[in-house]
Amino acid sequence: MRYLVTIVWGVILGQVVGFLVGALNGATYDPVLSTIISAIFAVILCIVPAILNAAAPAASKDHE
Repeated sequence: MRYLVTIVWGVILGQVVGFLVGALNGATYDPVLSTIISAIFAVILCIVPAILNAAAPAASKDHE
């Protein structure tokens, strides 16, 4: 459930960022492109902690 909420909020915040960047650059706002890019980044942000946790026990054993 928390991954779903993270992805939804990532898409919402991505829409805001996409609109602001488009407005500041004088470009047109493309909601489909903003949704795709923000969803990809949200999924990456959900995957990164799992990868880091998988690598953490190996690193802590080396320091003991």
